[in-house]
Amino acid sequence: MIENENRSTTISNVPSENCKYLEKEGKNTLQIIRDIRRSDFKEHNMLLYPDLQSYREIYSECTKQALENNEVVFLATTYDSFENVDNMLRSKGISVDGERKEGNLVIVDAVRAYQIDTYGAMKLAKSLIMRAASEKKTGVFNISDMGSFFLTERTEDLIQYEESLPKKMDLKFVATCAYHKDNFGILTDQQQRDLLSFHNTILNVKN
Repeated sequence: MIENENRSTTISNVPSENCKYLEKEGKNTLQIIRDIRRSDFKEHNMLLYPDLQSYREIYSECTKQALENNEVVFLATTYDSFENVDNMLRSKGISVDGERKEGNLVIVDAVRAYQIDTYGAMKLAKSLIMRAASEKKTGVFNISDMGSFFLTERTEDLIQYEESLPKKMDLKFVATCAYHKDNFGILTDQQQRDLLSFHNTILNVKN
């Protein structure tokens, strides 16, 4: 298994203001969590976060609320180890081992999920959607950190992958593609515009 820890040191030191095509200055984490949880199933959204601390707060609180709403949660982590993710979720009062055993919580390494097979994560999501339906769950909630495409220098493949997904999917599934702003900032102007256009809603965390 490819370990996640220490990957945070590979994030490019590019100023977040390079995200020139974002509207407004962004919202705080509490507002972003509210907006994410108000997203409709079928939406393919984009989250831009300035640092790992704010991202951890967002994915852990959203996971808690999704589980409380009888949703299956699917997380793909790039810069946090599985241990770090588990600890963040436990800090929210989540019974990580119990939820994982029940099949309500699935956490994968984004490098393995996207870089061995670009559509591996989506294939897993579709299997979870089918299971959620059979178990009468509310749906599947997903946050995937897309940093693995930057680690492996496959940004063109990233653009193609995001373009292949509709803004609204005919699935009981809400997908949130998370981008560290320093990664987003190294993309060309055209790539930034394209990525923003491929998503239904842009969730921009205040720096």
